[in-house]
Amino acid sequence: MKKVDFLIIGGGIAGTTAAEFIRISDSSGSIAIVTEEADRLYSRVMLPHYLRDKIPYERLYVRKPEQYKEKNIELLTNFQVEKIDTKSKIISFSKGDQIQYEKLLIASGGKVNKLKISGSDLFGVTYLRTIKDVKEVKDLMKKAKNGVVIGGGFIGIEYAQSFAHAGLKTTCVVREPNFWSSVVGENSGKLINKILEKNGVEVINNSEVSEFVGKGSLNSIKLKSDKDIPAEIAGVGIGIHMELGHLKDSGLEINKGVLTNEFLETSTQDVWAAGDIAEFNDVLFDKHHLMGNWSNAAAQGKIVGQNLVSGWGSKEREKFETISAYTISIFDGTFTFLGDPATEDTQLIERGSLETGSLGRLHLRNDQIVGASLINLPADRSALTKVIKNRVKISASKEKLKDINFELKNLLSLDNGQ
Repeated sequence: MKKVDFLIIGGGIAGTTAAEFIRISDSSGSIAIVTEEADRLYSRVMLPHYLRDKIPYERLYVRKPEQYKEKNIELLTNFQVEKIDTKSKIISFSKGDQIQYEKLLIASGGKVNKLKISGSDLFGVTYLRTIKDVKEVKDLMKKAKNGVVIGGGFIGIEYAQSFAHAGLKTTCVVREPNFWSSVVGENSGKLINKILEKNGVEVINNSEVSEFVGKGSLNSIKLKSDKDIPAEIAGVGIGIHMELGHLKDSGLEINKGVLTNEFLETSTQDVWAAGDIAEFNDVLFDKHHLMGNWSNAAAQGKIVGQNLVSGWGSKEREKFETISAYTISIFDGTFTFLGDPATEDTQLIERGSLETGSLGRLHLRNDQIVGASLINLPADRSALTKVIKNRVKISASKEKLKDINFELKNLLSLDNGQ
């Protein structure tokens, strides 16, 4: 049986970064990354850039094969984990292989939620998660005349822009009153609608798809209202989930993801988790949550790699503490999510307006800003990051927050927000 000192499940940015930081501190320990994909590390966040002809295909890869060899990191592709036995420290794979580890990092990421309706297996119904996906989407876009986007969120925005860029007649179908309004609020949803429509994208609100129509390949999409929309390609973006079946009977604590403390340690000795699958204890917001984005996964990879070398429960381990942020373009504008996106028990304050085309929604809890969504307010990101991190108390100045001309960096110098 193969034995390694550091075994990493998942070859994405969290797992790869962790391996590289392990090697910085430990020059001789054996490191193996196992991934169910056929590829080395590529950038998920760059996939839409390739669709819109901003970068060549080769630029999607962010590590070369020789970089793994130089760092003496073994990359094992097409390995599907079947079972994790944390007592014997043995991982079993679907191929029948087994690997024994000294220390284990679970960084296997998430999988796309698939729309399970009639016709969902037709050629032309696509998802945008892997490098394999992006090849299929790109080829279909070249031949299609009509594209339909199903679902809101970041992936929906990326699909809409990519289809429009390729000259497709583009339609977005969303269940909510406005694009992503259940997450960003009514007015921000209206503004996203407005930006999409300004750029030639039709948005159909309060609607759901009932069927994908075609023989072998997609021809149209039928809504529950019986409306038919021509489409040779559909881009589905309805979120991701964590596949946790292989963790059954592993002894690990599981919720929506793998539960960890602030050091990214699981409750089981010598096992850590990082990236999308880690439901970690966030010390800034005093709660466990999942935080799936590229920059967060990279930051966790750095910390957890160092912590694996220090050892589970070591005094030298480092806490993971960050203000998560994710920014994408919406045609010629920008959209940013910052901090804690949850709105439960939260006061919501809008900054800017729908009319000006610049609109933010600030999340306050216990008179502190804990999160925000920002449309066309790029200058607010840096100041808000510092305000959240420093837990600035805001009381008398709440009305000022609504004024787009009030600079949020002033909150850092004002006494108790006065």
